[in-house]
Amino acid sequence: MTNDVDPVAANLHHELISPRTRADAYPTLVLLHGRGDSAAGILPLAYEFERDDLLVISVQAPLEFGGVMAGGYEWYRMREPERADEATRRVSLDALAEFLDTVKATYPVDPERVVLLGFSQGAVMSLGAQALRPDSVAGVIALSGYFPIEVEPDAGNLVGRPAFVAHGVHDEIIPVEAGRRTCDLLERHGVELTYREYGMAHQVSAEEMADVRMWFDQSLDQMDSR
Repeated sequence: MTNDVDPVAANLHHELISPRTRADAYPTLVLLHGRGDSAAGILPLAYEFERDDLLVISVQAPLEFGGVMAGGYEWYRMREPERADEATRRVSLDALAEFLDTVKATYPVDPERVVLLGFSQGAVMSLGAQALRPDSVAGVIALSGYFPIEVEPDAGNLVGRPAFVAHGVHDEIIPVEAGRRTCDLLERHGVELTYREYGMAHQVSAEEMADVRMWFDQSLDQMDSR
C-alpha cells in the first residue's frame, strides 16, 4: 500500500511519487530535468529504479522556455548554442539549495540518503549542488551534462562523495568531451566516481539506466552501512 506523502509549499514547483512502504524516513531521489522539459516530463524515469521504499521528488526549473519549446523550462539561459549564462545558473543553484533545505525539513526523507539525478542541464545543476551543498546531497547521477566551472572553487567539498557520470559518445548537444573533462575534474577532487560512456546521442538508454540502477542500489547500501 502506498504511503502517500502530501506535497508542501516550496520555492520551486515539484511533483512526487510516494513510497509503497511505511517508514519514518525514506531514501530520496530528486530528479532534475533538462532544458525545455518539466518536472512531469522526467518523472517517469523514477520507475526505472523498481524500489518500493523510494520517495521521488521531481523538481521544475524556474525559468520558462519560449519559442518552439514553449511550455518547457530551463535552469539557466543560453547566450549562444554552446555558452551558458553563468549568472542565471547561479541564481538557480541558490534556488535549488533553498529547495533542498525545504525537502529535508518538511518531507520524511533520510537526510543521509538524498541522491540527485539530473539530465543535461539538470546534470549540471546536480553536480553544482553537490559541490555547493554537500551536506544536503549524499550522491549524484549526472547524465549527459558537465560540471559548472563557476563552482569549481567549491569542488574541494566533493572528496569521498559518490557520483555516477555518464555520456553518449555521439552527443551533438553536449559533446562527450564535456563529460570527459568532468570526469578528470571530479577525479582530481577526490570524488568516488563511476564514469561511463555509451554508444548513443543526447538521450537516456536502457543500458545506461541498468547501470544507474545498479550503482544507485549499491550506493544506498553503502550509505546504510556508514
